[in-house]
Amino acid sequence: PCYCSTQVWLTMASSNEYHPFGNNSCLPRSDRNSLMAKRAESRSHNLSGMDEMKDTEELLASELEKLSMKERSEAYNDVHCVGDELKETPEMIQKSLLEFDGAVRQERNAFYEVALNQNRAFVEDPSFRLKFLRANMHDVGKSVRQMMEFLKYKAQYFGEDKVARDITLADLNEEDMELMLSGLFHIQEGRDRMGRVVFYMLSGMMGRFRPEAMFRIPYYIHYNLLASLPEVQKKGLVDVCFDSPQPEEKVSMPKRDILSDLTDAFYSIPVRSSASHLCFLKAPKTNPVLHNALVAMSVSTMSSYFRVRTRIHYGTNMELQYRLQSCGVPIETCPLDMDGNIRKDILNVWFYKHLNELDKSTSFESRVSFLASKERQRTVS
Repeated sequence: PCYCSTQVWLTMASSNEYHPFGNNSCLPRSDRNSLMAKRAESRSHNLSGMDEMKDTEELLASELEKLSMKERSEAYNDVHCVGDELKETPEMIQKSLLEFDGAVRQERNAFYEVALNQNRAFVEDPSFRLKFLRANMHDVGKSVRQMMEFLKYKAQYFGEDKVARDITLADLNEEDMELMLSGLFHIQEGRDRMGRVVFYMLSGMMGRFRPEAMFRIPYYIHYNLLASLPEVQKKGLVDVCFDSPQPEEKVSMPKRDILSDLTDAFYSIPVRSSASHLCFLKAPKTNPVLHNALVAMSVSTMSSYFRVRTRIHYGTNMELQYRLQSCGVPIETCPLDMDGNIRKDILNVWFYKHLNELDKSTSFESRVSFLASKERQRTVS
């Protein structure tokens, strides 16, 4: 979400579906599903992961050709860690917030009304609204539409009673917490050369969990941990999807319509991906669906802004890490070693640091006990 890596991949799109920095290159969901079905049918005989990605690579290349020299340079700089962060002044922020307030009156939906009735201060908080403005580079119209979609999907996946309050660990169930510690998602220690947070999605972990969890945990990580960081709001996030097949493990991927739904829901979270790297092994051991339906679905739902900031890399585990390093991503704290083995000693350090920052409570303690038991089971196995 990759993938915007995940970001990313992750629900019930309205007829007016929202995508950050959206434009006409975003396909309606019906067209998108039709396109994916045709691709799957035409490639049913093809076993090459490299060939499966051909259309996706061509799509990314065609987007670059549409850009002006200035736009192409900006995209290149973001990918290679020499771009600029969002520049703001107090006057700019105040003006955007005033325009945001006016636009809300035109765009408000039923879920916004629910939030107003529950806790007006939550949805009118300037810091809450500023997250959406910064995720959309102060495009007020897109920011307001994203906020409305955010409230809708929050109600759908967590319940209407939680629309106007923060989601906490106490709102997550055992499957959610298992996914949190599964290794599918990882926040890298340190920053890239530009000072951006690097977020990993390890593809070999996919398919183990229900779709609901596949939104609830990315929501918790992106909104609770990342969206509040000033550097993420101003510089964006670096997403890395890394091909990490697990030996002798069979997983089932969500159906195409569910993937489409999850992708739309994920795009409602106010975190902007300023660079995305899709890293695949030369001889993929995973099911080809990862290289076909999943990747193509993710890329096809991206707006032009995200597509031109996405790169696909092929190679061995060592080659892939060095390619990330050439784009400013530190490899010393990569969650995989040079042989592709998951570094379990650092895999969940980001989460335990988050735990240390939370206030203690009864519900919190019960979650910690659950996490500790899961970690013991993992160690024994």
